[in-house]
Amino acid sequence: MTSPSVKTRQVLIVGSGPAALMAAEVLSSRQNIRVAILEKRRSPGRKLLIAGSSGLNITNRLPVDEFARAYSGSAPADFWRGSLGDFSPGDWIDYIERDLGQETFLGTSGRYFVREMKASKLLRAWLHRLADRGVELLSGDELVDFDSEGGTTRTRGRIRADAVLLALGGASYEPEEMPLRWIDIFRRKGIRFEEFMPSNAGHEIAWSEAFLKEAEGKPLKNIVLTTPRGSKRGELVVTRYGLEGTPVYTVGAPGEAQLDLLPEFTLEQALERCLALRENLSPIRRVFKKLPLADAAKALIFHHLDPVERVELGTLVARLKRFPIRFTGVRPLTESISSSGGVSFQEVDPVSLELKKVPRVHCAGEMLDWDAPTGGFLIQGAVSTGYRAGRAILVQLS
Repeated sequence: MTSPSVKTRQVLIVGSGPAALMAAEVLSSRQNIRVAILEKRRSPGRKLLIAGSSGLNITNRLPVDEFARAYSGSAPADFWRGSLGDFSPGDWIDYIERDLGQETFLGTSGRYFVREMKASKLLRAWLHRLADRGVELLSGDELVDFDSEGGTTRTRGRIRADAVLLALGGASYEPEEMPLRWIDIFRRKGIRFEEFMPSNAGHEIAWSEAFLKEAEGKPLKNIVLTTPRGSKRGELVVTRYGLEGTPVYTVGAPGEAQLDLLPEFTLEQALERCLALRENLSPIRRVFKKLPLADAAKALIFHHLDPVERVELGTLVARLKRFPIRFTGVRPLTESISSSGGVSFQEVDPVSLELKKVPRVHCAGEMLDWDAPTGGFLIQGAVSTGYRAGRAILVQLS
């Protein structure tokens, strides 16, 4: 029971993604704080369910300093190290296992996953826990304005609150609302906003139809992609429009690029393997017989390499180590895993994430101007900022 002498406070959280739910967890720990979550859709956690539809990365095993360097955007230099210190990958794993009852495991890539490999069970457990703690879910209603005393919604009218946390998300996976309506609310208040751009998105390549007939949907396993943004090893998937996968999400950029189709071999080792074959075979048949190339890689060589470069074995093997491709563009925001851009960190106090121009209104999650690669960094960034904002509101209301 709350003591009669302790004033009850109301907090409105707008959004129902990981940042919002983590803030609700923090705030609902105080008995005199009533928490309401406003979600414009009929059901909560839509993007979490999308992200976890084929294996939910929850965090990464990198040390905090290296983890923090994975983030970019307008945050101060020490922001991410501080946020990850407040609520670390270890804290997040402990919360999932201890409080939500979901088993996790460490994959070979250094990423942590929930054992269930989907987000649905985790989300149900999270919502059930928050409901048991008195958190109210107001679904099917949209925020149309906010100020220091609460928010205005389309159907519920004015919701008064002692503090507001906005966790409105980024611009990915929003095919029915582009541009996002909430951006205009911020612009009307003179709050600086960096335009949302696709991030962790597939890149386009003008494949031949003959190549697609053989390779569409197939993986290019264990390759290294090199672009002007750097190099990344991993697996790519051939799509009708181009390539998807961690390497292209991490270093993809329009323009010229190269694939190392045999990163486990030096040029000399690969050539030696092919020359060791005693049969009198053409260079391309030697390569296909002696080198561990995926079917998609073989199709790539056959359909997208100049026939002149397939005549001489040394030239052909050299091309396998530096196979030229050209990215013609990036897939749209509606298809990207995440988005860069958002509310500039210049507009918020970096410790409390409170808007400087609208006191008692805080921001968290992907709506802020930050970006990160896949591999657990996105959801960790969301819950760490949600935790930081939730703790700051507790202090504010104490």
